[in-house]
Amino acid sequence: MTASTLSSLNNIEHRFDNHGINLAAVEWGDPDGLPVIALHGWLDNAASFAPLAARLEGVRLIALDLAGHGLSDHRSLDNTYNIWQDVADVYAVVEQLGLSTFALLGHSRGAMVATLTAGTYPERVSHLGLIDSFVPQAIDAAELPEQLALSIADKHLRLGREPRIYATRDEAIASRTSRGASRLSVAAAKLIAERGLRAEGEGFRWRADEKLKVASELKLTPAIVQAFVARIQCPSLLLLSDPQRMERFYGMEQYAPGLVVDIIAGSHHFHMEETVVPSAQQLNDFYRTAT
Repeated sequence: MTASTLSSLNNIEHRFDNHGINLAAVEWGDPDGLPVIALHGWLDNAASFAPLAARLEGVRLIALDLAGHGLSDHRSLDNTYNIWQDVADVYAVVEQLGLSTFALLGHSRGAMVATLTAGTYPERVSHLGLIDSFVPQAIDAAELPEQLALSIADKHLRLGREPRIYATRDEAIASRTSRGASRLSVAAAKLIAERGLRAEGEGFRWRADEKLKVASELKLTPAIVQAFVARIQCPSLLLLSDPQRMERFYGMEQYAPGLVVDIIAGSHHFHMEETVVPSAQQLNDFYRTAT
């Protein structure tokens, strides 16, 4: 899907407020369909769901720009980005939409947010769709003091740096096509750039907050993650690009008996790439299931 295809999709732009944090979102699909809140991955934005939006059926897809990403506000300078803060943002959005129940669709970090949300509000989440991730990384309680020290030092260092300015839009887009295991195709990077790039001076910079790159202040322990997973009541579908990614979930799948795992071989962003068609087919079948 090209950027021009994104522009041609029927969409509604939304703005929500969570106690002073302005959150942007884009809505596609059937206004009377199943409401699905879509949560993107780290340094991506709502546009990452555009290829799926064109292929999902019977769904009202509301894709957020999570705080610090896309067209949403950055958190304050004295703040960072702990994953549970995004759960509060999701709550603010569904309340303002007037949704008593809703489904979720998360990719990568957004999938972790979706899992925590489903565990926090099990009576309100009807379906949990996950793309290439499931639970946040956890550490033992004994490691938490060192984690906090690392975060404080990392934040101090990063706030002292000027954000990178790219001479051209194409140069900025190229930075997303060469980023290790999570690199994007050119077409996918251009989609992310639609909401993720802004002109600055004589160049371009990514809108994403530099503090998103700061090490987390705190991480959850395995016992805490297990408590969230065990509370999930809805059907759950996890689509993975590689079965070896299950190793990242440190056995938490055993506490989610309703979780179905399937493989769609491809890149980490397979829902944006050539495998978007089988991804959409799987998700269409899943969201049609009764709860």
